[in-house]
Amino acid sequence: MPFPRKITPQQTTALLLLALTGALIAFLIPAVRYFRTLTGAMAVSNASDLITQTVSNIVENEMRLLGPDGGKFVSFEKDGDGQITAIVTDTSRVNILSAELLNAIVEASDRGDLDLSIPFGNLLGISFFLGRGPTVPVKITMLTSSRVDFRNVLTDAGINQTKHQLLLEVCVDADVLLPWEIRSTQIVTEVLVAETIIVGRVPQTYFYTGET
Repeated sequence: MPFPRKITPQQTTALLLLALTGALIAFLIPAVRYFRTLTGAMAVSNASDLITQTVSNIVENEMRLLGPDGGKFVSFEKDGDGQITAIVTDTSRVNILSAELLNAIVEASDRGDLDLSIPFGNLLGISFFLGRGPTVPVKITMLTSSRVDFRNVLTDAGINQTKHQLLLEVCVDADVLLPWEIRSTQIVTEVLVAETIIVGRVPQTYFYTGET
C-alpha cells in the first residue's frame, strides 16, 4: 500500500497563495462592479448639476445682452377699461433666444467646459476623503436631439392678482463618457425669462406673434 505523499512547504505556500488569490478575485469582481455603478451614477448626477448651472449662466448672460427692450418677450392687450384681455408672446424673439442658448451649450461642450472629474475619495462616502485621490475623467457630449420649449404659466398671486410667467424648458440630451462606459441622460432645466403681476381679471386668450 503506497504511502500518501507529504505536502512540501513550497506546495503549502503555493496553495495558500492560490486560495488568497481566489478570495481576492472573488472580492474584487463585485467591488469593481459596485464602484463602476456608483461612479456612473455620480457622473450623471454631477453632469446634471453642471449643465443646469451652465444653462442658467448662459440665459442670464443672453438676457443681459438683450437689454430691457430686446428682452421683451411678452406683451398684453387691454380693453377700454384698461383690463388685460390677452397675453401676447413674441415667438420670434423666443426662438432666437432658444437657438442662441443651444448654440452656447454646444460651444461650451466643444470647449470642454462641461468636462469634469470625480476624485476616487468621493466614492468612499467618507467626508475625510472627499476631493482626495486619483480622479476619474468624465466628458459630456451634447446630442443634436436637445431642444428648447416655452410655456406660459398663470398662478394666483393674492387678492385679485395673478402672476404670469414665461418659462423656457431646456431639454439637453447628453452622453456622459466614462473610461469604461457611456451613459445617456436627459437634463431638463426650467428657466424664467419673463414675469408680470396682473391685477384684475385673468386673461383667457393667448396670442403668438412672429411665427412663420
